[in-house]
Amino acid sequence: MRTASGATAVQIAASVDGRRRIVAHVGSAHTEAELGLLIERARELLDDPGQGEFDLGLEPTAPGAALIGTPSAAALFEASGTPVPGRPAVAAPRVVGTSSRVLFDVLAEVFDDLGFDALADGVFRDLVIARIVEPTSILDTGRVLGDLGVRAASEKTMRRTLSRAHKGTYRDQVAKLCFEHAAASGDVSLCLYDVTTLYFEAEKEDELRKVGYSKERRVDPQIVVGLLVDRNGFPLEIGCYEGNRAEQTTIPPH
Repeated sequence: MRTASGATAVQIAASVDGRRRIVAHVGSAHTEAELGLLIERARELLDDPGQGEFDLGLEPTAPGAALIGTPSAAALFEASGTPVPGRPAVAAPRVVGTSSRVLFDVLAEVFDDLGFDALADGVFRDLVIARIVEPTSILDTGRVLGDLGVRAASEKTMRRTLSRAHKGTYRDQVAKLCFEHAAASGDVSLCLYDVTTLYFEAEKEDELRKVGYSKERRVDPQIVVGLLVDRNGFPLEIGCYEGNRAEQTTIPPH
């Protein structure tokens, strides 16, 4: 950003509740050389392992930056907008749309690396990615995919896909693919299993949601969820059971 003195300030900022908050002020540059040094220093600060970044297998590229305003000293490179003899003039760039397509592509690649592309269901993949990015209703999923730069399927198609995944063998197929992935790159010499309960603010029970032993000491209808993982915590299989079912009866067979 530009300072009151006309210099270019380099800052590290974070978006908190839709507002920008300055985390650190790295410095102010008056020349392009100073600007390059400050950007490199900011990049070093962001590389702090305490940031806890996801390892997505991406190699960052250093973007170019130019001073804001007129530098007070001779620049290493010609200023943006300076006409070059023999080069035709072009109009200034104009933003016509934005999306987070890189995020979608990365998650889609992870989806394929786990072997889930064997399901051969692109709509199901899009629903999974949308759920990871922003859990929301089926009516709002189209907006999430649009923000990711992907053209969403129609609402009817998405609902049919969910119904097909629920009534079909998707859960068994995904569990089989998860085990194959863990067996190839994980450690299945030790598997861990645990259950929990999820309650619903519903007045009446149904075939699945029933009142039972609640880990949260509630008397609402609930379900029992069991999760099987390998030694490293990679999920192998998940199960959903009636809320009044005893935990020991949910243990997967040997």
